[in-house]
Amino acid sequence: MTHRIILASGNRHKVQELQQLFHEGGLEDVELVPMTEVVGAIEIDETGSTFEENAFIKAEAIHAITGLPVLADDSGLCVDILDGAPGVRSARFAGTGATDADNRAALRTALCDRGAASSPAQFVCVLWYIDSLRSFGVIGDSRGHIHAEERGEGGFGYDPMFVPTGSKRTYAEHSSQEKSDSSHRGVASRKLIQRLAQIRNDAPSLPADAELTLDDLCRASVAAVGADTLLLRTIAAKVSNAKQATRLYEAMLQTYLFAGFPTALEALSIISNAFTAAGISLPDGIEDYNVPEFTARGETLCREVYGHVYEKLMQRFESVSPSMRSWMITEGYGKTLSRAGLLVRERELCIVCMLAALEKPAQLYSHVRGAMNIGADSDDLAVCVNVVVEQCGKDKGLALRTIVQGLLGRDRT
Repeated sequence: MTHRIILASGNRHKVQELQQLFHEGGLEDVELVPMTEVVGAIEIDETGSTFEENAFIKAEAIHAITGLPVLADDSGLCVDILDGAPGVRSARFAGTGATDADNRAALRTALCDRGAASSPAQFVCVLWYIDSLRSFGVIGDSRGHIHAEERGEGGFGYDPMFVPTGSKRTYAEHSSQEKSDSSHRGVASRKLIQRLAQIRNDAPSLPADAELTLDDLCRASVAAVGADTLLLRTIAAKVSNAKQATRLYEAMLQTYLFAGFPTALEALSIISNAFTAAGISLPDGIEDYNVPEFTARGETLCREVYGHVYEKLMQRFESVSPSMRSWMITEGYGKTLSRAGLLVRERELCIVCMLAALEKPAQLYSHVRGAMNIGADSDDLAVCVNVVVEQCGKDKGLALRTIVQGLLGRDRT
């Protein structure tokens, strides 16, 4: 299985160089995805005064947007005679939007102003990694000399002006393999790869077809109606195959029935972005709009959920609004809640969690009873109570627990 890490950069040179370093380091199953393919070419305000601070700022910003594993690189050239400049401003030494050639020209001018044709210097690279469980950085450097004269056609940035210690050629005259052996980014990458490999070895392995749990689905449902985008992204990042993606998609799709279309659209957008970043495609779940079929499916499912109170419920709807009765059966239960991809029991339990979070006591009572009618047991309902307590607080959790205990008690008599 391919593991994708979002690189907080749109610089194709960095992506290619880091990808090669990862493969050379033994992490052939890791694919680095530039952030531009996931969130677009957004601007991140790099307000740090050090490479470490800026790398963290970039990694944290993209992780907050996507909830996915993120790697950020902040690197630059520190020239001794220029008191460490250009430093964190290396990519914009000649100004915002400067090209590599512009920056080299600005550096050449700065050296000339100091009356120097060369100077000791070092490249520095900080790689910062963030996922849902950890955040850490590593640093690598490469000492050498910077020269006003440019040589070589390879590399990028200041490579044509930098001669590393132990060599007589610039980085632009090195092959990519030679450069990775000694470069600042190569040193940092090897440290990072060692850390990631250790994390992988220490982590319990999951089978490739491991399912999202009921707890995951319930938490995602509460996160959707509560606009907890970070938690929703974190759960979506666990998805590793189309079957899991479909289950989470179906849980989010049904939120429109209870929290409205804007809520469902936001939740579906978040998880769809995560699936795209992970290279997972959802099967086409669009059905022909067949009203007779939806109505028949809806009536069957609604009878299962409401049991002996079904007829009474339908009479009440009929007396208040026949149109609402039709919508409930055809649109709600027929078109949406009877879709394939998610067990009906799981659907009902997700609905229970949503209604508890939204504080809808009458509907909540009906759906707790409905979940029990289609096979939910005390353990299933305990999952719902725990999710609501942890994500919504003890008051909403107590309201759900009271309903559950009352119905379980009645069921035993």
